[in-house]
Amino acid sequence: MNGKLITHGWRLALVAVLLSGCALLPATEVDRATDGNPTPTPIPTAIVPVKPTYTVKRGEIVNELEFSGRIAPVEEEDLFFRNSGRLRAVFNKRNDMVEEGRILAELEIDPLERELESALLELERAQVRLEQAQEAHAYEVAVAEANLEMAQIRLDAQRSEATPDKTAIALQEKEIELQQLALDRLAKGVDPLLISDVSRAELNVSKLQADIADSQVIAPFDGQLLSFALTPGQSVDAYKSVASLADVSELEVSSDLISNQLVDLAEGLPARIMLVSRPGVELTGFIRRLPYPYGSGGRGTTVEDMDKSSRVTVNQSPAEAGFELGDLVRVTVELERKDDVLWLPPQALRMFEGRRFAVIQDGDMQRRVDVVVGIITPERVEVKEGLEEGQVVIGQ
Repeated sequence: MNGKLITHGWRLALVAVLLSGCALLPATEVDRATDGNPTPTPIPTAIVPVKPTYTVKRGEIVNELEFSGRIAPVEEEDLFFRNSGRLRAVFNKRNDMVEEGRILAELEIDPLERELESALLELERAQVRLEQAQEAHAYEVAVAEANLEMAQIRLDAQRSEATPDKTAIALQEKEIELQQLALDRLAKGVDPLLISDVSRAELNVSKLQADIADSQVIAPFDGQLLSFALTPGQSVDAYKSVASLADVSELEVSSDLISNQLVDLAEGLPARIMLVSRPGVELTGFIRRLPYPYGSGGRGTTVEDMDKSSRVTVNQSPAEAGFELGDLVRVTVELERKDDVLWLPPQALRMFEGRRFAVIQDGDMQRRVDVVVGIITPERVEVKEGLEEGQVVIGQ
């Protein structure tokens, strides 16, 4: 009896499992299981993308170039020693304002200074000897002129006598000749060796002064030290930049441009300047200098000539415009402007194997038309030939 009850329980459990499995089947499976005919699943209709259209319009096209830059000094120069050596003294620091001719730092030049002191003494002695000789020469010239004048007076007196003495007159004439010869000899000046001694001493002094100057960093103009990092005892190499001096009273925009930008620019072109720190404030100016070979800058080999930056003059002063050294700016230069021309957005035209064309809507048909363009900007392309105002162009 118990065995029959267990078997009947297992059968009931199996039926329950089969019924629950049918409930979990998808509807199609249930339908198939019930009537044997599957229910079809509907397929959604494909959405056909609509291509954008553009209308050929007439208006203005402005081709502009925009680039960034920073406010920089008009006059800025890297400073360096012309001799290698060890620093003896440093007289200034970064951001100091200095005057033209001020010694900013110098190398150990004690031997040169001693040589210069000796050369100055030698020059002084040579000059004293020359001055003494010149004074003596001036005295001798005055004496010779007086002797010549007295000899002439005596000759005139002898010639005026009632019975002139021909012998005395002849002797007096010879005396005049001798005095004239003496005066002619004095006309050659002082001993040329004395003059040579002074010139040689002056050259020696100049050479030593130049050697000392080459061992110093001297401010070439009034300005501010933008960079200056030197320490006494430090070793430095000749012609290696150790400082940067700038005239911060005159500022402009400095920008490093690539060749693709430079080829479109020219010195003198007007520019609009926007201060990043003051949105909405627009300044005016013009391109003052472009690097060689695009303009007049950067031709030589000196530190200044090696500057490859492009420079834009700002018409407003820093005080009235509110900008200062280091400010970031955006510069816009108008390259070309045309009024009353046909134009389309760049995405309305197509290119294939060098051919530029447009697809226009002609009634119910579409056809391709070759297009000749002019000015191309990111927003507008000038249409010179191929299309007419009001035509509808189908984009890509």
